[in-house]
Amino acid sequence: MKVLKIKLFQETASYTKPFAFKVGETYPIPPYSTVIGMIHWIIGATSYQEMNVSIQGNYEDKFVDYRTTSLFKGNTIATSPLNVHLLYGVSLTIHISADKELLHQIAQELSSPGEYLSLGRKEDLVRIDSISWMDVTEEETSGHHHTLTQGIYIPLDYLYDPELTSGIRYRLNTTYDVLHDQRIWKKIDVLYLTEGDLLEEETLFKDEEGDLVYFFSPYK
Repeated sequence: MKVLKIKLFQETASYTKPFAFKVGETYPIPPYSTVIGMIHWIIGATSYQEMNVSIQGNYEDKFVDYRTTSLFKGNTIATSPLNVHLLYGVSLTIHISADKELLHQIAQELSSPGEYLSLGRKEDLVRIDSISWMDVTEEETSGHHHTLTQGIYIPLDYLYDPELTSGIRYRLNTTYDVLHDQRIWKKIDVLYLTEGDLLEEETLFKDEEGDLVYFFSPYK
């Protein structure tokens, strides 16, 4: 399987969790919906383009930014303090699987974007470090564990027994349908593993450079 591999860097980023009102908590790496949204914006898509993404990465540190937010209730406006969690020094590796023509379009737009790119908030600027084409293969582990070099989302459907793998569970947005002018999100249960964690599975999905690849919609 030929996929597009993108390495990018963000000096700061906040991938805010839904319903985080009093404290703006962030995911450790962007959820699928955030990355898919950025890709659609890059190519100027006005409708959903079928694609599959795998997301992994690390950050150097996390800090809290104190801000004041406005709350609207009826005809009144009140202000309230808000602590926003920010990630510093974010390095991401994103794999994209899609129709070949669409992948070429994504690669072209990423190589020469019409304006600056952001991921997360509008001010979370992106620096594209590399764009490459990779083959993804299934590798037998022969009973050996794999030590992660980056944090990664792994859908539970990939894991032989999710209870035996340590990590943080999230239910992440992927794509959505529109019903009565409202977005109805499709969600997927994943396990987030961090750098240094051990992944003990009979088979692993890797690209040519040895990086793991786990798309949100499992392929076999």
